[in-house]
Amino acid sequence: MISEAYMAALQKEGHAPVSVHRFCKDLGIAEKDFYMAFPNLHAVEKHFWRSWMETIIAAVLSGKEWTSFSAKERYLAFLFAFTGQALEQRSLLEERFGKLTLLCNPSSLDGLKSSLKDFTSELIQHGMEKGDIANRGALGNLYPEVLYIHWRSVLDYFLKDESQGFERTDAFIEKTVEFAFDLFRTQAIDSAADLVRFLLPQLAHFGGRN
Repeated sequence: MISEAYMAALQKEGHAPVSVHRFCKDLGIAEKDFYMAFPNLHAVEKHFWRSWMETIIAAVLSGKEWTSFSAKERYLAFLFAFTGQALEQRSLLEERFGKLTLLCNPSSLDGLKSSLKDFTSELIQHGMEKGDIANRGALGNLYPEVLYIHWRSVLDYFLKDESQGFERTDAFIEKTVEFAFDLFRTQAIDSAADLVRFLLPQLAHFGGRN
């Protein structure tokens, strides 16, 4: 109740509630009831997005064909479920994240990010066990972060998409996921990592001479 009312107020006013006192008064609850549930207003939004993401993940996990899916198929199923649910919250997503770049890391997404990375960690482990994803030791630990950044790119593309039925978003998902999992199961990502490790000292050296 509190988190839904908070997000409704945010969407209506175009900004977060300014104080717990005012928010509770408008909602018709005692401040004590609010603080029994949340330590501050910021925690309410974090809770909302985390719960939203966990609901999407739970729905995907309950799918009849989930156990037979490859890692790539599982990730695709998740992303299409996400964009379907994102239509329900599109205006709110635009309000909160429409102007952010991929390099921004809003703390309101901390809980969501944690849930998503837990989900993708299990997905990646499944892919490694089935041979869909190459096991690269410590480098593989970066994959959940890679997929979180990819999810952010999907969100950004979705919010900018003006195509009929968001068909361009669907195409973006399919093409980028295909590319990502091609890298995950080949040695290309290792070669790229080696190249970066080689080039960084060189770039630092030449940069220091200018």
